[in-house]
Amino acid sequence: MNQEKITQAKELIHARAGNKPALMCSFGKDSMALLHLARETLGKTVPVICYRHPSFPAKWEFANDVIKSWGLTVHDYPPMTAGIKAKEDRLELVARYEFGKDGTMDLPMNTLAPVARRDFICGLNDWVLRPKAGLITFPWETVFMGHKSSDVDPYEGPVPLKTDSAEIGGVDLVFPLRAWSDADIWDYIEANHVPYDKRRYQDRAELPDKWLNPDYIHACTACIDPRNKAKSVFCPLVQTTVRNMGAHVLRLDTVPHYIEKEEGKYAVSST
Repeated sequence: MNQEKITQAKELIHARAGNKPALMCSFGKDSMALLHLARETLGKTVPVICYRHPSFPAKWEFANDVIKSWGLTVHDYPPMTAGIKAKEDRLELVARYEFGKDGTMDLPMNTLAPVARRDFICGLNDWVLRPKAGLITFPWETVFMGHKSSDVDPYEGPVPLKTDSAEIGGVDLVFPLRAWSDADIWDYIEANHVPYDKRRYQDRAELPDKWLNPDYIHACTACIDPRNKAKSVFCPLVQTTVRNMGAHVLRLDTVPHYIEKEEGKYAVSST
């Protein structure tokens, strides 16, 4: 791998850490590479922020193993609200979290239809109406995130970054891996023996089965889908028709302001 990229990432982490840094981590490959870099640069006490949905604990077995073996301090808290974003061919569940003093961060979840003989969540009761929290004390001044300009989001497509950092709610959100490619990530993981979830990745690629992938969730969204104009829909959980709430569910369609937008493609958040 390009040693210059490693050096630049470490220099950015060191320069921007400040007094109260933290690192957002999903325990995917990018997060694991960034976590390893940050621990080498700042020491092994850098705290981790990891937002989890309480369903499907098997998805988090790898994360739990890393937390235990690396002795991580991991913070999680409920979202302030939850909703959906939708376009013609896709719908995703979205959670909005308080971030900093007065900012917010929307975290979409790649959402898949239920699979026969496997568990799934109810998009209304388990997501939209999930427990919420407000007035979170956010103690960190800098948060590192593993977003890369080469990333391609399943919903939005390419999501390149404008700069190495952005401000949200008074917090400095920093992207040390901005210039990295997927190949760079795998080179770093292999060269430094960084663990990764072998149930999720094989031969440097994600496996097609997303059942154990924490970035995906299987959910029935029939009664919260705004694209469906019917007054009632069939619910597979109660095996009867229920009221369609799609027109009333909160829409969270914006993308972060730090994404380099394509003209006319995105509704861009200002926070």
